[in-house]
Amino acid sequence: MSVATNSPLWLGASWVASQKDVPWGDLEGKTVAITGATGLIGKTLALSIIAHNNQVGEKSRQTRVLALVRNVTKAQSILGDESSVDILHWDASNPTTEGFPKADYVVHCANMTDSASFIERPVEVIETTTAGARSMLEYGRQSNARILVLSTMEVYGQYDSEDPISEDQGGFLDAMSVRNSYPEAKRLDEALSAAYASEFSVSATVTRLAQTFGPGVSYDDRRVFADFARSCVEGRNITLLTTGQKRNMYLSTRDAATGLLTVLVKGEAGRAYNVANDDTICTIREMAEEVAARFGNGRIQVEVKVDAEAAKRFRKGDLLRLDTSAVRELGWAPKVGLMEMYNDMIEQWKTD
Repeated sequence: MSVATNSPLWLGASWVASQKDVPWGDLEGKTVAITGATGLIGKTLALSIIAHNNQVGEKSRQTRVLALVRNVTKAQSILGDESSVDILHWDASNPTTEGFPKADYVVHCANMTDSASFIERPVEVIETTTAGARSMLEYGRQSNARILVLSTMEVYGQYDSEDPISEDQGGFLDAMSVRNSYPEAKRLDEALSAAYASEFSVSATVTRLAQTFGPGVSYDDRRVFADFARSCVEGRNITLLTTGQKRNMYLSTRDAATGLLTVLVKGEAGRAYNVANDDTICTIREMAEEVAARFGNGRIQVEVKVDAEAAKRFRKGDLLRLDTSAVRELGWAPKVGLMEMYNDMIEQWKTD
């Protein structure tokens, strides 16, 4: 394992590994395939399993990880040469699983999450997103595995209501808006998951995650939450490109990992689960102000410079509040707050 043991990324993985409400017993002695194992959520999951293996010790109880990645060298730099990890080349843009070992569980994390790409490369976003999901569903079918496909809260579209939205509800999503290439593709991933469950009796489930971050986010990440943190690190004002009135929910990478593992083992085939931290809901402006106050050392302020062109990258709608009662019924609950997520991310940058 190549991640520093004192880094927030590894400490977070060790925290996940120690959570008693995660169904680790069902995973012991099994094989878990993870796509996108160098991405934010994928590597958190892989490292959490490695950390659990270290805690378990006994080899027969360890969980084998198949890390399916586009960049093998990058994966080796993160996961190292752990005996319980096999790193295999897999690319969602041209996916093949020929010759891959069978897995007991499959977690499809690989995604294009850079919102600028949704506008700049929408065809690639749609093709890669759907081809990757289809590849993993078919791989899981051949392995007789339980499959978890990661989706997004963006599939709900515009749903401006104070009431939490449950998994069987939906808002308006304009298919003719290029920005919606990503949520429309994820909707198709979800439809494929339900279709495989219905037609082939595949145990496929879906998770719809709130915006997720924590240690492991790249310093040059172009999403809003990362820009806020970067502004604090660099001592410059946080600049909002909108009025900042949109309200969102968030999720830590640690809570995402415990939630995904819970749904992977306990989730009902053919259905979706919202995974979010109810306590994190706030406007973009409120989040910016709190981040500046907590991490700006009194040196920075929040300024508004509305840029209509840049705003096209962002999801439409002013409020999206997810109902998390279904995943909570499986025994999961979030434990990491919004500012702790920021602290973990910033501290990790200091070690990179």
